[in-house]
Amino acid sequence: MKNYNRPIKLLYFKWLRLKPIKFIVATTLLGILFTIPIKLILDFTGVGDSDIGGFDFERSSQWEMIITVIILAPLIETLLCQLLPIKLIQVFKRNHSNLIALLVSSLVFSLAHYSYSVWYSLMVLPMGFFLAKTYLVFQRRKESSFWMTTAVHASRNLIALMVIL
Repeated sequence: MKNYNRPIKLLYFKWLRLKPIKFIVATTLLGILFTIPIKLILDFTGVGDSDIGGFDFERSSQWEMIITVIILAPLIETLLCQLLPIKLIQVFKRNHSNLIALLVSSLVFSLAHYSYSVWYSLMVLPMGFFLAKTYLVFQRRKESSFWMTTAVHASRNLIALMVIL
């Protein structure tokens, strides 16, 4: 019987070892890629863009958007949605702490976006997963997990901003 998981495992381990810039690009694209099926399902079920909601770009100047979306949101959300939940779980839960931290951090990130809508919260769940995984990967590599996670988040938001503008 052929092992079909082998190519996926090879890609996964290659992804884990990418240098920072390549990791940021690859992870940003993965986060976007995994969001597409959710958006397609929402479109198919009649949930439109107005139902999904999101940041109100019409009420902000371009500079306010850039500062908020590319700088402030990634910094604050990395602190609140990745660093704090992951570190707390690692301190208080020794067994399987990284798996639990990954799941909790992903959910915290998703719920942090619930104010836009339940649909928006659902759409950002894959990105929450990749941000939490980024934090854990770079924590294990003993590199700056906070700044790498912030960079991936800022990169994803930059792409979203470029599409909208």
